[in-house]
Amino acid sequence: MTVTADALPILDHARLNELAAELDSRSDALDFAATFLQLLPHRIGVVAKSVEAGQAEAAHVALVSLAASAGTVGALQLEHEARHADQEIRAGHLSDARALIPLLGRDAEAVAHALHKLLGRS
Repeated sequence: MTVTADALPILDHARLNELAAELDSRSDALDFAATFLQLLPHRIGVVAKSVEAGQAEAAHVALVSLAASAGTVGALQLEHEARHADQEIRAGHLSDARALIPLLGRDAEAVAHALHKLLGRS
């Protein structure tokens, strides 16, 4: 059975709790989430520009980094779509990866909203 991004939570609080336990600090985990949130627009931009320019290696690196960080904060939909886009890049399907960029943007907006709420920002 294939899992779609929409079947996953936008933000899995259990992942943040796991990070807090690993770091022995809820504050440090929230700081990581805040930094992720701050860097998110730039990360999405780098992915989009790399894919649009046909720079497969740069897109691959950006997508792996985005997926890893998204997974760490619990942004499961974003992690899923980033990994999917990376699979398309590695398979040489740039046009298919390009079609996923709007989904990455949608997922990034959703997780940004959830993180702003969690962090008490508007």
